[in-house]
Amino acid sequence: MEAIIGEMVPFGAFIMVLGIVIVTTWVRAHYNSLDKARLHETVRLMVEKGQPVSSEMLQQLSVASNGAPRQQVDGGKKSDMRRGVTLVMVALALVVLGLALYYVSDGYATGPIVGAAAFPGFIGLGFIVMGLINRPKKDV
Repeated sequence: MEAIIGEMVPFGAFIMVLGIVIVTTWVRAHYNSLDKARLHETVRLMVEKGQPVSSEMLQQLSVASNGAPRQQVDGGKKSDMRRGVTLVMVALALVVLGLALYYVSDGYATGPIVGAAAFPGFIGLGFIVMGLINRPKKDV
């Protein structure tokens, strides 16, 4: 019985992580669709009452229909830096987890965890480089 439970723990952890990703994605999509439905209802009521619909509202409606983000901070330049720093911090957290497992256990998990930390780390460094390349140039 203990062998079965020992084999099910990694499977349960995988299902838990998968569930977190799926639920998070579903909740975001659900609230985006509710937001889009409210916007459509507002435009419909404006048209029924004979009020003019502004071009900004139609542009916002078309952007919302495409599923693209409605607002980008500074043309995406600041968001590149934010994403990069966040991913580098995730990588550092994974490295710390790997080092903690090294001291707690026999150290077998340290290599794979530190190796897995390289993926968000290098992607984050790429975002940081893009944020630095695309930063606004100051006139001298």
